[in-house]
Amino acid sequence: MVNLLIIFLVCATHTVFVNGQNIGKITELSEPVVAKVGGFAFVNCTVSSPQSIENNILVEWVFLNATDGGKSVSSDCTITESHNIIAGKKKYEIFCVDLDNNDKRYALRVNALSVPDNGLYQCRVRISSEQKPTDSMAVSLTVLSPPKIVKSSSDITVYGIINGTASMRCDGQGIPGPNVTYGRASGRPLPKGRYEVLTNKTSATSTTTVLKLYNLTKEDRGTYRCSADNNIRPPEDLFSRLIIEFKPSVSLVEPSYGSPTGENTQIMMWCRVDGYPRPSMTWYAMTSADTQRFKAGNLELDEKFYSNAKVILTDEKYQVEQKIMTVGSQSTMDSMFYSLSLQTVESVDMVYYVCRAMNTHGEDAQAVLLYPVNALADERNTGTTALSESTFILFTLTALLSRHLFIR
Repeated sequence: MVNLLIIFLVCATHTVFVNGQNIGKITELSEPVVAKVGGFAFVNCTVSSPQSIENNILVEWVFLNATDGGKSVSSDCTITESHNIIAGKKKYEIFCVDLDNNDKRYALRVNALSVPDNGLYQCRVRISSEQKPTDSMAVSLTVLSPPKIVKSSSDITVYGIINGTASMRCDGQGIPGPNVTYGRASGRPLPKGRYEVLTNKTSATSTTTVLKLYNLTKEDRGTYRCSADNNIRPPEDLFSRLIIEFKPSVSLVEPSYGSPTGENTQIMMWCRVDGYPRPSMTWYAMTSADTQRFKAGNLELDEKFYSNAKVILTDEKYQVEQKIMTVGSQSTMDSMFYSLSLQTVESVDMVYYVCRAMNTHGEDAQAVLLYPVNALADERNTGTTALSESTFILFTLTALLSRHLFIR
């Protein structure tokens, strides 16, 4: 029983005795080391050996990485790593300190820490003439790294249709593995009861998540944010744009505009068009007769009307322009403003003008009235006069905020 116990102890500590004398033993090893990317870390190994054979003992540090099974970093007080200079600086440094009682400390410093430095660093003691170590112990080095999100073009723009489903993927990596969350860039909540987040912890350092949205509506379009955070600064965000395909929707900045007539008069009217794919837009002018019928509710904006109505194109009389709607510094692919300007307004111009938008999902239209200011001045206490472009921009921003005409 005593012999078995002695054998067990020898196997467990890998210590070799010659003539009853310990020829090299590790008496102290660093606790597991945790450090941050870009910093440095020390791993310490204290070895005890008799003075009579001290010069025949070699102490080595070996990095047990997974790629090549292990590489020698140092031998005694000399760095053996062949690629030790990185960006003009030493990757490894070894410091040897003589202690009492024939002990010697071998302190390995690892500089410019990066994720590949994660792993086990093994301290080996051997006789110089032998390859097999007389003792060995390993200490772990964990390099904490801030989260990173693996990006691809498909993660940036996602397409969906009304009542359909859309998925946005976000793969986070870091040490420790990051927590991944989703939200809308605008701060608005995710659609209650119509989403779920699928999470797969692929490894201790990687997390794959998918945000799934169901029963899509127009209000779901906009920018979504995926955030990866593991408490190592800084966290990282990925912004994805969800584009919903839907039929056009036309809205008017104002239902009517008043203008005087005569030389040096002009008027600018506006409509907003939402839809994706981006709709084509056309302005039409009604005749005076059609204007009266439309006021009386006897005229439909149908194909019969469009086939006979006047199509307005840019010329000396009219100017048609479009402006891409922007929110902050980003343009919205599914929202446009269209303006119709009239030069030298005449009495025959006092009719309805139709803003019509069409795409592959359908069409929509709205009619805006141009009326003479003098004729209706007594009848209207608050008439709408011609809007300049600067006035329009200010008015539109106010309207967008108060009426929630855009979704972000």
